This record gives sequence, structure tokens and C-alpha cells, in this order.
Amino acid sequence: MVYTDQAPVLTIFPPTPSLFHPPPELNELQRDRPVTRFRLADGKTGRLVPRCEDVRQVLTDPTEHTRPRRPVAGAFAACRVEALRPRVTDVDTDLVEES
Repeated sequence: MVYTDQAPVLTIFPPTPSLFHPPPELNELQRDRPVTRFRLADGKTGRLVPRCEDVRQVLTDPTEHTRPRRPVAGAFAACRVEALRPRVTDVDTDLVEES
């Protein structure tokens, strides 16, 4: 996977006839800039990863996914979630009765 520090691209591509005919700009990004910064209309930026194989790598990269997830994973264990069921049911019932 290649990270580039080139200027961000706008994520607005011209309309295409179908999903099966992506715009040439997207094809160029897939070929030349597989991971690139993008800028939204409101000025926020992010990373655009247009190739499937790179998306899989990003989502399974331990430094980007596992490390931040590890500290909170226990809170979402099945036994913990099940232990919350009575309280969630009570809150839900109260909210329904109030409405």
C-alpha cells in the first residue's frame, strides 16, 4: 500500500452511466494513488482507499484497528451486554410510558 503526501483530491466525481462504469478519475486514483487524502465540501479531510485489497489491509492493520479496540473490547463481551439487559429494558419501558 502506498501513502502519498500529494494535495487532497475532491471526492466529487462526474456522473457515470452506471456503477459498472466508474469515472476515469477514480481509475486514475486506483492506479496512481491507492491511498490519498480527500477533501469534502465543508473542508474536512480524510483518506480515500479505492482498492479492495488496500481496504482489507487498512481494516485489519493492528495499529489502526486492534490496538485502539483492545481496551474497550471487554465492555462488549456477550456476558457484559447480557448483564445490562434488565437495566436497558427498564429504561426502555420508562421511555415508552413517558411518550
